Amino acid sequence: MLGLIYTEILYELKRNDGVLGERELLEAVRKNLADHYQLEISEKELRKALLALEVRGLVTLSTLKKNMRVVKLNIR
Repeated sequence: MLGLIYTEILYELKRNDGVLGERELLEAVRKNLADHYQLEISEKELRKALLALEVRGLVTLSTLKKNMRVVKLNIR
């Protein structure tokens, strides 16, 4: 399931010109997983997947405000 989450995250980032807020990304990934695979994802699971993608160098997370993060795609 984690691989599916990685794929959905990368797909949504690619679809949105490589930049998306963490909350917007969570909502988009939740909707896609629910619609296509009848799966639900928690905020904790999304953050775990984002950390793994960041370690692999595929995305970068930046903090704008206290509770506002931006996810950027490192590959085009």
